[in-house]
Amino acid sequence: MAILPSPAADEKCDDLCRPPSASTSGTLPLPHLLSCLPFILTFSLVSILVLHRLFPALCGPRQPTESRTRKRLSALAFSTTLGSTAVLAELILCEVSDWVAADARKFAFRVTIHVLLICLIIAIPLLELYSLVENKWSKGRRSLAVITAFGGWVWLFWNLPIVKGHMGVWASGERTVSEECLARVGVVGVSLMALLSGFGCVSTPWQNFGAKEKTVSDNDIARTSAGLDATSELLITKTNKLRYLERKISEKGPANEGIMSKVFSAVRGGDADTTEKAVLIKEISGLETMRTSLAAELADFQRRLTTQQRAKSLTGRILKTMSWGFSIYCLYRIAATTIAHLPIIQRRRSSFSQSDPINNILALLAVYWDPHLDRAAWSRQIGFLLSGVIIAGSLGSVMTTVNMLMRVAPGAINSDNNPNLPLFVSQLSAVYVLASALLLRSNLPASMSTVLSESLGAPLDPKFVDMWFDSLFLGAAATTAVVIVVLRRIRKGEERDLENGMGTGVGTKES
Repeated sequence: MAILPSPAADEKCDDLCRPPSASTSGTLPLPHLLSCLPFILTFSLVSILVLHRLFPALCGPRQPTESRTRKRLSALAFSTTLGSTAVLAELILCEVSDWVAADARKFAFRVTIHVLLICLIIAIPLLELYSLVENKWSKGRRSLAVITAFGGWVWLFWNLPIVKGHMGVWASGERTVSEECLARVGVVGVSLMALLSGFGCVSTPWQNFGAKEKTVSDNDIARTSAGLDATSELLITKTNKLRYLERKISEKGPANEGIMSKVFSAVRGGDADTTEKAVLIKEISGLETMRTSLAAELADFQRRLTTQQRAKSLTGRILKTMSWGFSIYCLYRIAATTIAHLPIIQRRRSSFSQSDPINNILALLAVYWDPHLDRAAWSRQIGFLLSGVIIAGSLGSVMTTVNMLMRVAPGAINSDNNPNLPLFVSQLSAVYVLASALLLRSNLPASMSTVLSESLGAPLDPKFVDMWFDSLFLGAAATTAVVIVVLRRIRKGEERDLENGMGTGVGTKES
C-alpha cells in the first residue's frame, strides 16, 4: 500500500523549493523592519550631507530672477537621488556579502528602485525642462512647452532599444512596468558612461600631450578678475535700470494714455520707455555672455597657475607622471576598442571587454577568489567599472575642455548658478549604479544574487551591452577629437577680441 504525503508535507516541500525570499509574505515583521535601519540611516546622512554641502557648491547662490520654489524642488530631487543611490550601492554590497536579512534587503531594494525611477524618469526631467523656459514667454506657453517636451522624452525613453537577457528560473514571463523602466534606465546608464568615457579618453591625452599652454602670472589673473568685476557691476546697474523701466511702464499702463497720446506714440515709432527697455535687454544679454566668458577665462587661469606652482614640488611631479600614465591608458583603450571592431576581428564576435588584457587579468583574479564566477561576464563588468574610473580621473581635463568651449560659445553653455548641473550629477551617479547593478546581476552566482535578481528583473543582454557601449564610446571619442580641434582654432582667433572686450569693460568701470 503506497503512503501518500500529507498536505503539511506538501506545503513544506513547496517552501523548500522556492527561493528564500519567495517563501515569506509581503509584509515585514518588526525584526526585519529594524534590519532596514542601516539603510534609512545611510539615506538620511547622505541626503543631508549633499543637500547642505554639495548642492550649494555646484549650484551657487540663488539669483534674483530665479524661482525659489524650483530651486528647493531641485535641491530635494538632488538629495533624494544621491541618497537613494548610496543606499542602492550599500544594498549591492550587502547582497554580495549576504549581510542583513533577505526579506529586509528585498523590501529596501524595491523601495529604493521605485524612488530612483520616479526621480530619474519624472521629477528631474521636469525640473530640467522647466529651467530651460523659465522667465521666458507667458505661463501658459511655458507649461505647454514643458508638457510637450516631457511627452517627447517619455516617448523616446520608452522606445529605447532594449535587448533582454535570460531572466532566470525564478522569474515569470510577465514584466512589470517598473522592470521595463529599469531596463531602459540601464540602457541610458550604459549610454551616458560610454559617451562620457569617450569624451574623457580624448580630453585627458589632449590636455597632457596636445595642448600647449602659456605661462600664467598673477597679473593675468588680476586683469581678468578686474574685467569680470567691472562687467558684473555694469550688469547689475543695467538690470536695476531695466526693473525700474518695467515698473514705470506697468504703472503708466495703457489705460492712462489718451487717444492722441497713442496716435503720437505710433507715429514716433513707439514709446521712449519701451524702446529703451528693448535696448537694455540686448545690452544685458551681451553683458551676460561676456561675464560667462570672463568667468571661464578666470577659472582657466587659476587652474593653470595652481598646476604650474604644484608642478615644481615632488607631489606635483608624481601626479604629473600618474596623469601621463592615465593618458596612455586612455589612448590604449581607444586603440584597443577600434581594433576589436575591425572587420577582420569582428568575424570572431570580439569586443573590447572580451579582448582587453587588463580586464581579463582582473577577471582571472576574481575567478581565483571564487571559481564559480563567469570570467567573461566579470571581464565585462570590470570594463564598465574602469569606464567610471576614466570619468573620475579625467574630470580636470574635461572641465578644462568645457571652459574652452564656454570661452568660444559662452551663450550656449551658460551654466552659472544653474541647478541643472547638480541635477545632472545626481542623474549620472544614479544611472551608473543602476547599470552596474544590472550587469552585476548576471555576473554573480545564483546563490549570491537571489534578491538582486528578483528586484531588478531581467538583466541586459551582454552582447547588446558590448555592441552599444563600444559604438557610443568610439563615436563620442571621434566627435570630441573633431570638436577640440575646431575649438582650438576658433579660440586663437577669439583671444584678441576677448582681451579687447575685457579692456572695454575695465574702461567702462573707470569712467
